[in-house]
Amino acid sequence: MSSGHRRRINTPHLERIRIHSFSLYRLQPIVDVRVNTGVFCLAGANGLGKSSFLSALGFGFTGTVAPPRPSLTEMQKYYRDGVAYGQNYFAGRIGELDRKNAAVTLHFKLAESRYVISRGFFEPYALRYFEVQDLAGNVIVKHDPELDDEDRHDLYVSSLTKDCSLQTFAQFVFLNHYLLTFDERRHLLFWDARASEQVLYLALGLDSSLAKRAADLRKAANAAGSLARNAQYQATSTRQQLKKFAAALAGSDEGASAAVLSRYQELITARREANVERNRLQKELEDARLELSAATATQLRLRHEYEEAFRSRFDTRAFTRLHPIISQTLADHRCRVCGTQHESGPERVTQALANNACPLCESQLPPPEPSESSAALLTRIDQALMAATTHASAGQKRVERLSKELEVAQAELTKTQREISTVEAEHSLDPSSLDSGRQEETQAQMASLRTAIEAALVRKDEQLQRRDQALAAYEPIRNQLLAAWREAELEFVPLFRDLAEGFIGLPLNIQLDQGSGPLGNVHLALTVDTSYRREATQLSESQRFFLDIALRMSLAQFMTAPGQSATIYVDTPEGALDIAYEARAGDMLSAYASGNNQLIMTANVNTSQLLRRLARRCRAKGMQLVRMTEWTTLSDVQVQEEALFEEAYDLIESELRNTKQSGE
Repeated sequence: MSSGHRRRINTPHLERIRIHSFSLYRLQPIVDVRVNTGVFCLAGANGLGKSSFLSALGFGFTGTVAPPRPSLTEMQKYYRDGVAYGQNYFAGRIGELDRKNAAVTLHFKLAESRYVISRGFFEPYALRYFEVQDLAGNVIVKHDPELDDEDRHDLYVSSLTKDCSLQTFAQFVFLNHYLLTFDERRHLLFWDARASEQVLYLALGLDSSLAKRAADLRKAANAAGSLARNAQYQATSTRQQLKKFAAALAGSDEGASAAVLSRYQELITARREANVERNRLQKELEDARLELSAATATQLRLRHEYEEAFRSRFDTRAFTRLHPIISQTLADHRCRVCGTQHESGPERVTQALANNACPLCESQLPPPEPSESSAALLTRIDQALMAATTHASAGQKRVERLSKELEVAQAELTKTQREISTVEAEHSLDPSSLDSGRQEETQAQMASLRTAIEAALVRKDEQLQRRDQALAAYEPIRNQLLAAWREAELEFVPLFRDLAEGFIGLPLNIQLDQGSGPLGNVHLALTVDTSYRREATQLSESQRFFLDIALRMSLAQFMTAPGQSATIYVDTPEGALDIAYEARAGDMLSAYASGNNQLIMTANVNTSQLLRRLARRCRAKGMQLVRMTEWTTLSDVQVQEEALFEEAYDLIESELRNTKQSGE
């Protein structure tokens, strides 16, 4: 397969972002940003939600957030894990009252099409809006408001997977998390052999089905090897039981197979996880009830203050007329106490008001006080009461939601415990069954054990044969990967060196390591100044971070079709860089974006050389700086030092505006 004919992968090129009702961004109910340049930099202070911004983008594309402890044994399972983690991730960033409306809308170009999608943050398998046009503006897929949100998502998945030239949507999710995004997890592709191999199958232009096929064959071979070991263990254990005439005779027949033991372990794990989830919800519900109680108490206190202000601080006669009983009696001429209808306002009530007396008890009302300040006080109390009522309403909804979720979690825990009890009852060992007077039964059981030993050994041989078959099918696929690398390294390695050597200042090389054993993961191995760096700890933190970013940028450029944009997402890359490496990092990032590539990044705003050098290289034509401090409220410390933020922004923006060519 020549490099000119290898399969290419297309990835989305972001053009516009709208984030609706994201509670973390208090000052911007709707964040609406157009992405116009090669480098889009969202710069802000600590704790404002920069990482959450990139997670929101990824969720818009995929409906997932990268899980912190992923499993790469199967792409579809990884996709499901990302969906599950995303729901917990946004629960802590979106308030109860915003859950329904919170959504992200993305406009992006993909291959020869332009997409518009909108996804609610708690709707991983649904889209609220989906439309596709060609680059000339002709509609390919028109948004259908009558279409079910889940069906609309399925249509998006099939369209995007096809335009990306991938086999499955789960592969797109994996590439987005493991190749295109360097986020707060600080996952290092160079030193993750399993993830590196999966990326290589996709990035080196092989048929996208091979990555899935290779993973399936490795999984099958590992599973067969595991089952063979289980069968050998069963045979060995049964021989020991046979020799001892132990109580385990009753439970060592084929009923206690590897499948039963595996299912039992799954149930134990499920019970532990369900118990953790139940306990988490109980604690969260307890906290929610305490918050609701506090909010309700605040409501009652404010209502009392309102009544006190009403009675004692305002123009008593005027506000007595506004009392609900008095005002309604005067309005419809019907006494609100006894119900008697009058032709006009009851004379006794109107006369009492005229005499500045209470219409009910005829007590003389105190002289009026200045009403202007009293009205202001009443307004302030009323506004506080409205805020307290809203807070209590949100608290009530949260309590109701958590109560329902706790019921579901408790039901799941109960169901799992019942199934565990059933399995234990059917397959547990019973020593009391071996009574000395039941020799004939014991002999029959021993014969059964011998049969079980023979059956276990047969299963072992069958599983070893299946493992060998999987290995035989896997070997030519791995050979295709090795051949693809031999072609690709002539183009790919120079791309990597151009980016990475300027940063680190040392000669670099990348080689393909086939891993250990017949099932070893094929992965990339890094050499720095002719020395292998097989462990991440053999480099400083900043070196390994930026070398890994350079690897991602190089792979993204290599796998992308000519004329298409390779987009990378990077979260606060400055880390522990010193001033020299900051400048070089800025040069590396600008070199990547100087082509037809796109860099979406976040950064802590400061006077570091990274952003200033990046701005100096790109200028305003090639870099877009967005001030995140305008999106949400700052902490007290940040507010006190806000002038420092302004100074840092001004320094970066002055570099963007500078039209002089740098001599560096």
